[in-house]
Amino acid sequence: MKPEFNKMGVKLAAVSPNTVEQADRVRNEHGISIYQIADPELKVIDLYGVRHPKGFAGDPNDDRGMRRPLAVPTTILIDGAGTIRWIDQSGDYRVRSDAKRVLKAVRSALKE
Repeated sequence: MKPEFNKMGVKLAAVSPNTVEQADRVRNEHGISIYQIADPELKVIDLYGVRHPKGFAGDPNDDRGMRRPLAVPTTILIDGAGTIRWIDQSGDYRVRSDAKRVLKAVRSALKE
């Protein structure tokens, strides 16, 4: 979707519950090229109310077996004034927004 967003002048950012170091590692391992916001204290995630109520993941860098909370995969379309225009949220932390639905929502918002 990124080339389409670029044509429309839409900027992408991902909020991750990882630390900066973990987010960098994931970005490099998976070739992610969008801006990432590291949010290990879940401040942004809680601001938007997308903390998973029951989801936790093990931290491979923590030998104490600590588990960290997860965010619910959520796509939020925010306009230049900071107004939320559209939200798509998954009930399953393994499922992301459908590309066609996201592009349709962006195109619709840009027409308004």
